Amino acid sequence: MWLALILVLILSILFYKFVTSRSKSFFKKYGIRQIDTSAAVSKLDIFLGRKGLPLADDFAYQTMGGEKYCGVSEMGNNMIIIKDLELLKKILIKDFDHFVDRRDFLDSERTFKRMLPSLKGDEWKGVRAEVIPIFKTGKIRKMMEIFNKVGKMWVADFKEKAASSRDGSAIIEALPTVNAYTIDVIASAIFGIQSETIKNPNSTFAKMATKMSEPSKWQLIKIVFFLQFPKFASKVLQMQIIDEDVRNYFEGILEQGLKARMSGSIENRNDVLQLLVEAKKNEIKNAGEKKQWLTEQVMISTAFALFIAGFSTTSSTIIFAVYALAIDQDMQDELRNEVDKIVRTDGTLDYDELSTLVYLEMVLCEVLRKYPPAARLERRCVKDYKDSESGLFVQEGVTIAIPMYSIHHDPKYYENPEKFDPEHFNPKNKAKRSSYAYMPFGIGPRNCIGLRLGLVQTKVAIAQLVHFFRIEPTKKTPIPIEHTWIGYGMIPPKGLELKLTPIKNKTNTSF
Repeated sequence: MWLALILVLILSILFYKFVTSRSKSFFKKYGIRQIDTSAAVSKLDIFLGRKGLPLADDFAYQTMGGEKYCGVSEMGNNMIIIKDLELLKKILIKDFDHFVDRRDFLDSERTFKRMLPSLKGDEWKGVRAEVIPIFKTGKIRKMMEIFNKVGKMWVADFKEKAASSRDGSAIIEALPTVNAYTIDVIASAIFGIQSETIKNPNSTFAKMATKMSEPSKWQLIKIVFFLQFPKFASKVLQMQIIDEDVRNYFEGILEQGLKARMSGSIENRNDVLQLLVEAKKNEIKNAGEKKQWLTEQVMISTAFALFIAGFSTTSSTIIFAVYALAIDQDMQDELRNEVDKIVRTDGTLDYDELSTLVYLEMVLCEVLRKYPPAARLERRCVKDYKDSESGLFVQEGVTIAIPMYSIHHDPKYYENPEKFDPEHFNPKNKAKRSSYAYMPFGIGPRNCIGLRLGLVQTKVAIAQLVHFFRIEPTKKTPIPIEHTWIGYGMIPPKGLELKLTPIKNKTNTSF
């Protein structure tokens, strides 16, 4: 493995030397200022996961000053970084027909090729149109039973651990603890099965999910390599991001679940698989009117993509939020006072009432601003584009990069951006800021389709914790928090400890 890694690195360096000169002539031809980001973030740093691609974007963002865009070269990929929000708005919304696709991110097997983010053109439009209704408010409202059930199991587990400790508190390691909640929610909401990872963290389902969510150094390198050389990695090296045993395990569960639902041998459930089956049956019913897009493989790939994206994103967001609340007790008290008003006597939460919690929304938005799960957006130009106002010309095939991390940390839009402060999202501050200065899930037709599902399960987890427990740091809790970069995203560190102390007047018998 290491011999292959060394060979890959040597080839990458040689290739980098070759393409650097070619990139300079490309940007010069179209009058675009090119910025060399390697001075701030080396290619080796990126490959080894020491620094993330968004930090290279940030160097370009800061260096270009008042300019609206600049050019960068990423291992032979000529990219244009957009800084101006009005230009960004045109690309994502007004002139979206020029930027319909995302950058190629291929995998050598069929599941990744049929995932919605990988689809292009008419196929992407067709599949998205069929899948979008799954995430309407009414559908997610019905899933609250799942979220509440898992949340109650989670709280009960913490209370049991606290009761058996000397000081009546539970010391938790954030990553595996939150992952257990997220795994159980997603297993039920997407796969339609009860994984019970909270009770049995050593189950096969839990082990496979953890293996996928906690990538090794080699997997981190593969992710970056895919981002830099998608066609070479996929078609020539036949590289795969997710280990074959993990992929086969989850695909098998999804395939069996779909067949059982299509045949009617399993009762209707309020989960994503059931909703996909209903969409497919509706598509078959109207077969004479339009093309059928939801093949079995597309359905499996769609559910798997939601699992992959929702798992790591939700877990990271919950951990960063709970950490911030542990460090700032006043913030935690304010949120608890708000949450306490809507929690029912049996400890459950109502979807509509949860949606009214203004301060919870502010806290969550601040987490996603400061620690965006995807710190860069990308769009591939599908036909030549010219913006007369800015003078920008984008050739077909060139990738546009939107530096989310940099925009989210720009003092032009957020006062004291390095400080975690939910007041960044109070009504007054939101009103005086462009809506395009905040987009953790993207904006426009290519935004994340599962964002509403992820946000609800995240809110339930945070609300349950602050209602039933006081959350505090331990002597081992790092201040400030550290994080790890995986490609375009940031994840919380392993080994992060927090202390949960049950609030005495909230001992519901249902727990």
